[in-house]
Amino acid sequence: MKKIYFLFSALFITSLSFGQIIASDDFTYANGNLVGNGGWANHSGTGSFIQVASGEVVLTHGSGSREDASISFAAVPGIIYYKFDFSVDNPGGGITGTDFEYFAHFMQGTNFSARLDIVAPTGGGDFSVGIASDESTADAVWGTDLTFGITYQVTVAYNQDTNQAQLWIDASVPGDTSILGEDRADPGDSVTAFALRQSTSSTNETVRVDNLIIGTSFGLSTKENQIDGFDLYPNPSSEAFVNISSDKHSPMKVSVFDILGKQVIQRTITNNRINISNLNTGVYILRAEQDNAFTTRKLIIN
Repeated sequence: MKKIYFLFSALFITSLSFGQIIASDDFTYANGNLVGNGGWANHSGTGSFIQVASGEVVLTHGSGSREDASISFAAVPGIIYYKFDFSVDNPGGGITGTDFEYFAHFMQGTNFSARLDIVAPTGGGDFSVGIASDESTADAVWGTDLTFGITYQVTVAYNQDTNQAQLWIDASVPGDTSILGEDRADPGDSVTAFALRQSTSSTNETVRVDNLIIGTSFGLSTKENQIDGFDLYPNPSSEAFVNISSDKHSPMKVSVFDILGKQVIQRTITNNRINISNLNTGVYILRAEQDNAFTTRKLIIN
């Protein structure tokens, strides 16, 4: 899949006070298990079935196997969105049967919402997609059939107050064609994670996923006004401080988050240095704001 939405490798979790992106991942990891990279964790099933290959997640359904992997984040109110690119490999014929297992969804504990699945075509195409607001089986199916091997962008909204999901394919604005899942009992789940799922289905299709974004608006994009000349060093660091610099000399607001999205540092600096001595060894996300420009970097502490 062509990567067109991301400026950074790996997963970035950001503060809503800085923008509308909660998390994003372009899956530029070494080939192998997804779990263990960028905060992805196994929450159900047997590990090692969800794989990364050539910078995308490969969900290969198969009889007798299942893995559920999720990435957690802090809850936000109202409507929350996920968006990603996906394609379906040609399994040798169109999607058939009645067992269409969901492969992506929001979650809160064991409560799942806005479940997306590959379903049988409604016309003469290869497959379609379905969305379920708060059930395991699709409430609504996309009205136009899709084609194996073609990359599509799916956008899913979940209204946590009304407990209803909405789905778009290759949409540019919210007014583009969409479908609504059932309006379930209010309120819905206050979601705290996004999950990918590999299981078994009638056709046991292979779904490829890339360029994931989770946030609070329809127009999700990781593109932003970057801080000119931004530099963070040493990184990785085993020191008590890291140095931060840019081409400007105005104060810079710096926040650091752990991989679960918890803010662990917030400072406004003018001396180009921030104390990290209270942080444990691990991977963090550093977000800097200066003169209405923003930069996000992974910070590794040894």
